Amino acid sequence: MDALGIDLGAFLWYAVNFGLLLFLLQRFLYRPLLGVMERRQAVIRESMENAEQVKQQLARAQQDYEARLAEARQEAARIIAQANERAQVSAKEIIAQAQAEAERIRQEAQQQAEAEREQMLRSLQTQISNLVIQAASAVVGHELKRNGHDQLIQQAIADLGRL
Repeated sequence: MDALGIDLGAFLWYAVNFGLLLFLLQRFLYRPLLGVMERRQAVIRESMENAEQVKQQLARAQQDYEARLAEARQEAARIIAQANERAQVSAKEIIAQAQAEAERIRQEAQQQAEAEREQMLRSLQTQISNLVIQAASAVVGHELKRNGHDQLIQQAIADLGRL
């Protein structure tokens, strides 16, 4: 190898040093470095998996939220509809009560007017009978008694009523 200009002792020495350097680098640098890189890849992979799980949970939570929101809206619409129905029923009841009260008041007023009319007619009959008695007394010259002449008095009242 001398012809090629290679010193065999130096070459072996370089080869042993190179092999030793490779061994030391492999043992103390590459393996720990590869271990750190593998652990880092595992952490990154786990983080990505966790991120995907969180994304799925967030999507489920969003769906649950939207479902609950829709239920709440339906419940609110149902409550509003019930309140409207109750208000309509209540309004109808109030109107019916008011109409019944108005009818009762009208009937009472009609009965009261009828009673007053009857009372006025009786009072008028009494006054007319007194007038008839006075008129008859003045004509005949003496006072008529009610007991014996009721028919005469009633006939005179009927004649006055026709006028």
